[in-house]
Amino acid sequence: MNPAGGFGMDELKACLALRHTKGLGARTWKRLLVEWGSAAEAVLHCRTWNTRGLAPARVQAEFQSGTWRTRAESEERAVRATGCKIVFWEDYPECLRQISDPPLCLYCLGDVSLLARPCVAVVGSRQASNYGLGMAGTIARDLGRAGICVVSGMAQGIDAAAHAGALEGPGSTIAVLGTGIDLVYPASNVRLRETIAERGLLVSEFSPGTRPEGPNFPHRNRIVSGLSLGVLVVEGALGSGSLVTAGLALRQNREVFALPGPANLKTYQGCHRLIREGACLVQSAEDILYELGPRLAAEAFVPAKLPAPPEAAPCTPEDPEHAELHGHLSAGPLHIDELVRLSGWSAEKVSAALLFMELQGLVKQLPGMYYSVCG
Repeated sequence: MNPAGGFGMDELKACLALRHTKGLGARTWKRLLVEWGSAAEAVLHCRTWNTRGLAPARVQAEFQSGTWRTRAESEERAVRATGCKIVFWEDYPECLRQISDPPLCLYCLGDVSLLARPCVAVVGSRQASNYGLGMAGTIARDLGRAGICVVSGMAQGIDAAAHAGALEGPGSTIAVLGTGIDLVYPASNVRLRETIAERGLLVSEFSPGTRPEGPNFPHRNRIVSGLSLGVLVVEGALGSGSLVTAGLALRQNREVFALPGPANLKTYQGCHRLIREGACLVQSAEDILYELGPRLAAEAFVPAKLPAPPEAAPCTPEDPEHAELHGHLSAGPLHIDELVRLSGWSAEKVSAALLFMELQGLVKQLPGMYYSVCG
């Protein structure tokens, strides 16, 4: 007898069947998905789980008993009612697939193509200072202008400021929720949520109707870091959730960045500890782009939603310092060492500025570390 009989086995139904099988945890179902490539295939081969060493005999027996059926069918109806899009494990970006305990599936509202974009997470305190809120918004805005998608958790404070900053101009953002995809939490973010659903992406691993319970939020943080090339902690006290996210990022082999703040503010003690322990000190989006340069190049990154510079009259940078560097290149290609000499800047600052402008489509790198304007 097929344990899925009468329930059908499209990928959503198979995922829900696995989710509602008692004793079947994340590590077990990940082994099943790696072995079979999809939840539907894993379910079809459920009689071989134990003999293949993929699941304990008791878990296989529990699944074959079909005790999951009523709960799975109920959740399927709720999921269909939300009208959300469902992204399954096999379609995750590679960075999320690789974490030790990825979600079985993600419920999504918005532009799911953003999951494939290069992302940076911006996280921090709910009770943030004006300085922290301003810096979160500014850095997120500049990352967005460079084509980086900003990921955060849509909480009050730094999260909300980061989402809002990223949506200034052509930027994009992903909000990873600690509730069901159909709930608004916190209520004060209702307009922000609507905007993200229209211009960005809302994602949740939790069943529709899941309330904002405490354990959900640290649990979802592994997705915030898992989607990202790096995590920036803008403002965080010792023991805060943002430091948990930074710890997850380290275990996932992601870059960790931290913004320094006033020494007398407890909400920055976590950031200062991260910096002492080796996190990259960040003062602007350029610092992040400089550190992530090799990873962005490895992904053959093309900026998203940024208009190409006109061929006859290329765009010029808004930043005055970048405009100065861009002006040096207007007469023809120059070696990076010559740009260092002309600008009087450090090599690191020139490299970061060039990368920022390259991601915006304003300059391009030529062989031999020469640069020229686009157009």
